[in-house]
Amino acid sequence: MLNFELVAVFFMVFARITSFIVIFPIFGGNNVPVQVKAGMSLIISLVLLPIISFQFPTTEVSLLLYVLMVLREAAVGLLSGLVCSYILQIFSMVGQIFDLHIGFLMASFYDQTLGQTTLTARFLYMSGIVLFFTLDGHHMVLTGLAKSFEMVPLNTAVFSGVSMSLLIKSFSKMITMAVQISAPIIAVVLIVDICLGLLGRIAPQMNIFMMGFTIKIGVGILTLAILLPLMGVVFQSLFRQMEKDLYTILKGLVQVG
Repeated sequence: MLNFELVAVFFMVFARITSFIVIFPIFGGNNVPVQVKAGMSLIISLVLLPIISFQFPTTEVSLLLYVLMVLREAAVGLLSGLVCSYILQIFSMVGQIFDLHIGFLMASFYDQTLGQTTLTARFLYMSGIVLFFTLDGHHMVLTGLAKSFEMVPLNTAVFSGVSMSLLIKSFSKMITMAVQISAPIIAVVLIVDICLGLLGRIAPQMNIFMMGFTIKIGVGILTLAILLPLMGVVFQSLFRQMEKDLYTILKGLVQVG
């Protein structure tokens, strides 16, 4: 006989897992088919269902109340996925800052296949995905999903100013880290701009504006090639920070007292 209570619990678990996967770019990016996202959510939910304990209230639960319970779980998954997605957004932001300073930003205006991203941003983003799987990031994410049901049991999440404050701090930290990683590139391009400015004063007959494009692109690519071997170390640091932020935001969703 069908256990309706178990089915109801399954849909709550499924809502949290699905919302996480949809917003997490590695598992639920635009390039991932909808069937794959749904299948992945279904499999993970079925695997986690036996280890999740939840008892419905003794009083009768109305349909409206149950829908609100499912939406609460979906919100928990969205917040968790949003925090975990910052690690790749940092790499994308670093690439956009890099392209802005060396002149590659204009490529996105002429090549519509790039969409909202730029050349280096897409390159670093894809490199981040490779590093994510190389460092077993997918194992950490799945472990975090399982642990989220222990830290924030079903129908217990509380969305308050504390959780929103933690989310804003995580977002501001992402921007800060992106600027810090981009600092060497910005410094090198600034030095090149100063040198070109002095050269323009010394030799006004030279077309410094046109020379600047080639020189800045060459110096920028050389700087990026020098920094690339260090990206693995940077990613490991970001990876540990992502894990810490995920558990911090989950703790912020627990009712205190």
